[in-house]
Amino acid sequence: MTYRIKHILLAAVTLCGATSPTVYAGDQPTTVVELFTSQGCSSCPPANEFVGTLIDDEDKLVLSYGVTYWDYLGWEDTFGDPEFTQRQKAYGAALDIGYVYTPQIVLNGRDHNSRYTSEKVEKVQPLAPSDIQLTISEEKGRVAIDTNAPQVVIVTYTPGWQEVAVKRGENHGRKLKIANVVDDVERVKKSGRTKVEIEPGKAYAALVHDPITLQITAARILRNP
Repeated sequence: MTYRIKHILLAAVTLCGATSPTVYAGDQPTTVVELFTSQGCSSCPPANEFVGTLIDDEDKLVLSYGVTYWDYLGWEDTFGDPEFTQRQKAYGAALDIGYVYTPQIVLNGRDHNSRYTSEKVEKVQPLAPSDIQLTISEEKGRVAIDTNAPQVVIVTYTPGWQEVAVKRGENHGRKLKIANVVDDVERVKKSGRTKVEIEPGKAYAALVHDPITLQITAARILRNP
């Protein structure tokens, strides 16, 4: 499925997030797997299931974004947010493909496809060491992020699987399982220290993008804070 974008705002290219409560001080993934999906898209369930097979790999950060442009087909995505749709449009512009589609899997902000295999994900160029300083940790009930980058993206997501019973549209009657569902994306346009309140049951990722290509240049994860 494709959705052609006639007008892509240039501002979008400035995008720069039942276990015991264990604190991890900033796991560093080598691959960020971002899935743009829709509960109203009949092509999405296989991609949902595929990225879910990667969530237990500590070297990978899997994020599933619910987009909104298929809501008109009869089912409003219960995880959808226009901000996630805009994030995908920004990737569409930076990757010079002129449109967005579902399912779309973006690897490290640089490669995209509707279908990947585990072997192809393993072959993607990993995040390389750089001069960017980025840490994420828990401090007294808050997420603390320190960076020397001019802007950082903070992604809040629900780790693990969530199941949705779809009652209308292309996936009518199906129960969809979606992994690491993104709840919020916040762009912080300043270097230094940023703190956000921790929500119970959530995990957090800090991402730094190249301001032009949107390739991810640094990533850290705070799991189960």
